[in-house]
Amino acid sequence: MIKDNNTYFPERFVTSRSYFKNLLKNFSNADFDRGDAYHQLRDFIRQPVEAWHEGAYLSDDLLDERDEILAELHKNEYELPANPTQEDNKRFAEAQLKKMQTPAWQRWSDWLQRSKSTLKAHPRLEEETMISRKLLSFYKGGRNIFSINPFMVDLLKKTEVGNIRLRDIKLPYNSIYFHFEPIADIAFPIESLEHKHDIAYRLQDLEKQYLLDGAFVTMENDHTLDITLTFIDPKDNFKEKVGITSDYRFPAVQYTFDFSMWQTESGFSHSLDITFDKATVCFADIWDAEGDAGELTYEELRELTKQREKCYQSEWEEYVLMDNALKLIVNCICYLNSVDQDIEIGATQKDADDILQQLSKVKKTQIVNKLKQKLSRFPYSKIHFCGNKLQEQFKLANDTTEVDPHWRRGHWRNQPFGAALSQTKLIWIRPTIVRKDKGQPEVGHIYES
Repeated sequence: MIKDNNTYFPERFVTSRSYFKNLLKNFSNADFDRGDAYHQLRDFIRQPVEAWHEGAYLSDDLLDERDEILAELHKNEYELPANPTQEDNKRFAEAQLKKMQTPAWQRWSDWLQRSKSTLKAHPRLEEETMISRKLLSFYKGGRNIFSINPFMVDLLKKTEVGNIRLRDIKLPYNSIYFHFEPIADIAFPIESLEHKHDIAYRLQDLEKQYLLDGAFVTMENDHTLDITLTFIDPKDNFKEKVGITSDYRFPAVQYTFDFSMWQTESGFSHSLDITFDKATVCFADIWDAEGDAGELTYEELRELTKQREKCYQSEWEEYVLMDNALKLIVNCICYLNSVDQDIEIGATQKDADDILQQLSKVKKTQIVNKLKQKLSRFPYSKIHFCGNKLQEQFKLANDTTEVDPHWRRGHWRNQPFGAALSQTKLIWIRPTIVRKDKGQPEVGHIYES
């Protein structure tokens, strides 16, 4: 089961970054939800790269002004208690609206515009920091890679997810990485990547193409799912040393699924029954390093992919990428929560892989403990190979009606079980080919089930 480490994005990125060992040592326990941990991470990566120091810092006068404005804004600020009631949320919402009407808020808005104009954006630095942040979560979560078989990928792409609720899914670890063989029809638009890094035509002239090959997935809290897509040009040489400021071999795009909803009376609230269709996708433009963040419900996103004439070309390409990639990732998460999983375990390091294979065959506690102790000596990522047996087991459905062969779309069914049928489990109703006896279906329309 061992593959070249360059197969997997986490392994090839870490191998190419000499600083990562020290980064892991300094930031493995950092709390990125509070304080300045993310800025400190960026500064750590920036420090040895002279080019990234240009336009990186604000003047002392601007920093003093910032502190003065923030002190004014935070005066008499209403803070939500740990477990806010509906009345607490209402008071908080009213306080925020009142704050936004003050002169201090206008000063803050003006300050943000002025400070932004003095700083220089370094898109490669931001990309490098984002990926490092995701890798830290991945390592903290136990370094678990779920490698999805190409045949399963094809089936999951034909499966709907809109009606899946937040309560229906749970990650097996707080942070994981899904790996795919490069997917030819889900690609990072080259023009957008060039525009973002201000390197017009440089990648096109080299005939580059960046195909989706995976995603980091992290449950940030009980209502926010973070998804960071990763891409690869299969022609790239990852053994070659490339200067970090011009290393475009690791493009990544970050999205957030937020299951909160704004209620006029009570402020933000979230429910385990909110579906992916109603969840909000938060994103930044893939083509503009300094663009503002945007948000759409997943339902709105899907509709925009059908309205090409209403969008700029770059916008429409971004929406199509988001829709296709996010639907696949959510389906992968659903599979990990479904019954009848087909998963085999391996590792990225040969000795660790051999021990894991031994562990799968023994049951005696004493032997198991000895093998686990031996396993702990090796640095490795665990690979969960998903769907390798599926193609052999897959039985194509036939229909007695006289229609042309076509795909019938798959979906997920919540099946009640347990005492008084009070619990549910996900059942994958897989896509099937109708009238296989008449040949293979044409590429194109997929019929609803």
